[in-house]
Order: sequence, then C-alpha cells, then structure tokens
Amino acid sequence: MRWTGAGERTVKNWLAGISGPSGQHLVDLMRHSDDVLQVLLILDGRQQTVAVQRLVDLRNKLAEMVEHIDISMGEDTTAR
Repeated sequence: MRWTGAGERTVKNWLAGISGPSGQHLVDLMRHSDDVLQVLLILDGRQQTVAVQRLVDLRNKLAEMVEHIDISMGEDTTAR
C-alpha cells in the first residue's frame, strides 16, 4: 500500500489474485521491488536479462567483500 498509494482492499485483491495492479501501480511496485521486476521479466521471456542482472549484483557483492577483507587485513584499498 505504501509503495503504490493503493487502498487496502485493492492490495488484498492483488494478493488474492482477484485483480492485478494497474500500469502505474505496477511501475511503482517494480521500482521498489527487484523481485517484482524479475518476475515480470521472466514472464516476458527475458530470463537472460534477469541472469545478467544477477551476475552484476553478485560481482558487486564480491567486490564489496574483497574490500572488507582488504580492510581487515590492513591493506590500502585506495590504490585500486
């Protein structure tokens, strides 16, 4: 409700599968939820787009972890 401004009854109908969100509500949901965006891309047959985004996310997490390891080991991370 907070993400879309939709009423409680409307959102309950979405969750029950009685109806779906309007175009703008759907855009609002995608803006706030990567899961909603991924499901819509998969339903549209764009699994490759989802896979690429997951790889980018994993790469970013890995880079962050390497930085934390370097900091923990006392290495200078500004040289990169």
